[in-house]
Amino acid sequence: MSIDPTDSSAADALAILDSLDAFVYSKDLDGNYVYANRAVQSLFGASLDGIRGHDDSQFFDLEQSNELRVNDLKVIADGVTVRREEHDIVKETGEQRVYLTTKSPMRNASGELVGMCGISLDITPRG
Repeated sequence: MSIDPTDSSAADALAILDSLDAFVYSKDLDGNYVYANRAVQSLFGASLDGIRGHDDSQFFDLEQSNELRVNDLKVIADGVTVRREEHDIVKETGEQRVYLTTKSPMRNASGELVGMCGISLDITPRG
């Protein structure tokens, strides 16, 4: 499921998502990114085109960030919303980050599961 950025209402929605101080994203059933807002792009050091079609292994150290994939699989397999704290290592910087994350299933107009979407707030303690 994708958003047509040439549609004015879609463009307005994308502008809102890009204005948030939160990481907003969607993934397909294989865990590949379909959408990532400006905050995600900045975190990953990549444009939307550089993110789209890639999974989390491109951007996170999954050996140390396995909660991320486990939570994604639960949303996809069970079709349920998951709210969790996730501890992740960002590959680009090596930083450990803590996120308060909500992930939900995405369905098309026919009700079929087509992927998942999420929003993550960085709650990493600042020293």
